[in-house]
Amino acid sequence: MAATQVTLIHKILAAADERNLPLWIGGGWAIDARLGRVTRKHDDIDLTFPGERRGELEAIVEMLGGRVMEELDYGFLAEIGDELLDCEPAWWADEAYEIAEAPQGSCPEAAEGVIAGRPVRCNSWEAIIWDYFYYADEVPPVDWPTKHIESYRLACTSLGAEKVEVLRAAFRSRYAA
Repeated sequence: MAATQVTLIHKILAAADERNLPLWIGGGWAIDARLGRVTRKHDDIDLTFPGERRGELEAIVEMLGGRVMEELDYGFLAEIGDELLDCEPAWWADEAYEIAEAPQGSCPEAAEGVIAGRPVRCNSWEAIIWDYFYYADEVPPVDWPTKHIESYRLACTSLGAEKVEVLRAAFRSRYAA
C-alpha cells in the first residue's frame, strides 16, 4: 500500500507543480516526510491546498481518475482508485497560507520533507501536533490505535517536549469550555 500511495502522492504533486498549485502533505505522511522515511501503513493521504484554488485540486483528482466523495466541515474527501484523500483548505494570511485555527506557520513555503526521494511541502510539526490535540478531544488517547500513538510520539519527539507543552497550553486556552 505504501508504494501505491507514494506513487499517487508523486503524481498529484507533479500535476500540482504543472499548475503552480502549492500542496502540503499532512497527517501521518507529513510525519514520514519530515522524518524522511515511511514509519507505518497509512489509511489515507492528507493534503492541504489553497482554499481559493479548490477547483484546481478537484481537476487533478478527476484527471487522475478520481472523484470528490464527501463534503466535510473542514474540507472534503476524494478517492482515486482505492486511495482516500483527506483534503483541507489553507487560506492566505498576510504572508503565507495557514490552516484555519492552526498555529502560525502551518503551511511552510519551503519543501521541508522528502517522500521517496522527492522533496515535498508538508504541514509544520506544530500543525501536526495541533491536529492530535483535536483528535484527543474526540477520542481519548487511551483508545487510539497503536499507529496513532506511535505517530504522535514521533511528532512530539521531533518537536520537543517543551514546545509541545506550550502548544498544549495554547490549545487549552483557546478551546477552554
